[in-house]
Amino acid sequence: MTDSGAGAGSSSTYAGAREHVCIAAPRHQTVAKPPPSASDAVESGWPLKTSIAGAGAGCVSSIATCPLDVVKTRLQYQGVLEGRYQQSGYRPYRGTVDTLRRIVAEEGARGLYRGLAPMMMGYLPTWGIYFTVYESLKRRLSGPAGDTTAVQVVSAMGAGASTSLITNPIWVLKSRFMTQSAYTDYRYSSMWHAVKVIHAAEGWRGFYKGLGSSLLGVAHVAVQFPLYEHLKFCFGVDADRQLESSRILLASAVSKMVASSVTYPHEVIRTRLQNQSSAPFKYKGILHAIRLICAEEGVRAFYYGLPANLIRTVPASMMTLLTYELLMRIL
Repeated sequence: MTDSGAGAGSSSTYAGAREHVCIAAPRHQTVAKPPPSASDAVESGWPLKTSIAGAGAGCVSSIATCPLDVVKTRLQYQGVLEGRYQQSGYRPYRGTVDTLRRIVAEEGARGLYRGLAPMMMGYLPTWGIYFTVYESLKRRLSGPAGDTTAVQVVSAMGAGASTSLITNPIWVLKSRFMTQSAYTDYRYSSMWHAVKVIHAAEGWRGFYKGLGSSLLGVAHVAVQFPLYEHLKFCFGVDADRQLESSRILLASAVSKMVASSVTYPHEVIRTRLQNQSSAPFKYKGILHAIRLICAEEGVRAFYYGLPANLIRTVPASMMTLLTYELLMRIL
């Protein structure tokens, strides 16, 4: 999930890695199918292995990059709070470094890890759902030519959309914990408290705010995955030895950065829709949010927090792939 965090965008990296790490055995025509061997039985457990490896990789990545995710989310949302900042004399955040310094100064180091608990919880079902749907779609869509790039992209987008539909409530919680302050309408003491308050005040619909923009973000995969494959080809990654090559990490990081930049505006819209907790709501939907943000803050507002997002993209992409591969070897 796009961070949704977490979500479809970074998912395609793992999907792409798996496509090239697993070398297909040559097909031979046989008269009778031999009984499965012990190694076949172990290999048949790969859906569980990839789910566990993907969840583990996502958890490690989320811990390492959570501070930058907090910075990105606050910069995305602070345009809504600027009126309250002016009334109280509070100075808005100015860039990634200034935001990091002020969060530590005003809230301590713990402030950089707000929203980490729901983020960690979100990765477990996210990867289990993602890989199950991805492989299922890929098997259904694959033709005589095998797994083409188009099949992989469509499968990744379908898996990303399914994941967003199911896990959106977790990302709403994450977004609110990351942005809550003395200036927001919401203040939660724990995840359970947040669930109770949101359900009481907003109903079940409150947990699905921002879902439409999350689904639009699935397009991230359509940008990242083909570029990832193309870069691997350009960098001369050898499928037989790619686990020992750092070029796959470079291809992953570059493709992720490009895809994140192209599709970033949907993240700003999603964050603002997710954090509307009290009626009357400022934004009535995606199109209304686009028009209002343009009118009040200009096009530039759609890229608030982008530098922090790009800074976290490189280590996140590299760490998730590294952890994924290590866990796949162990499992």
